[in-house]
Amino acid sequence: MVRDLGPLHAWSMALTHIEPERALAPTRTVSRWWYVVLAGAVLGVVSTVWQTVERIAYASGDGSAVCDISAVVSCSNVYSHWQSSALGVPNSLIGLPVFAFMASVAVSGLLGSQLSQRFLVGTLGLALFMTGFILWYMEQTAFSIGALCLFCVACMVNITLVSAGLVRVADAEGALGDGRLGQRVHSLVDAWADLAIWTGLLLAVGAMLFVGLVL
Repeated sequence: MVRDLGPLHAWSMALTHIEPERALAPTRTVSRWWYVVLAGAVLGVVSTVWQTVERIAYASGDGSAVCDISAVVSCSNVYSHWQSSALGVPNSLIGLPVFAFMASVAVSGLLGSQLSQRFLVGTLGLALFMTGFILWYMEQTAFSIGALCLFCVACMVNITLVSAGLVRVADAEGALGDGRLGQRVHSLVDAWADLAIWTGLLLAVGAMLFVGLVL
């Protein structure tokens, strides 16, 4: 015989029916942004692999690069500058493993792996570092190198997608904590202002390249 526990029984039955529906919402939200991370990472792998092949051809003197369109839009003119190997090896050899790592993390997230908050913060930190690096490289492209590599532009867009997606994932998972930083990021995410910031960043880079290479 099942005893009726009154309000307690009704409350438990309500939880049984409602809680699973509530639990699905954040999962769908996080998955959406994992897909953004995966898209940016996969496109980044394609860009860096292609650029590496072009760089090898350039080093061997085997013809011009695919993106040698003009004196300004020319990968070959970029490869000859030290900024293209700022960390001691071609930049594409830095970007390739980073994008591959981001893709593997995104797949893990989509498969439901329980990634620790520290790991998410570290992954986000790596993405933001790479974003800062490519921003510096775009500044050098506009005002020092004087030529534009289309593969580098693609990497800029792709790492921005990865960073934007990871910010949203980290916020949804509470990886940034309840302190001032976490609250500010959550406020930006809640108002969709973070995406406006990333879009503004890309537009600012485009304007900088136009000023440095065209005007």
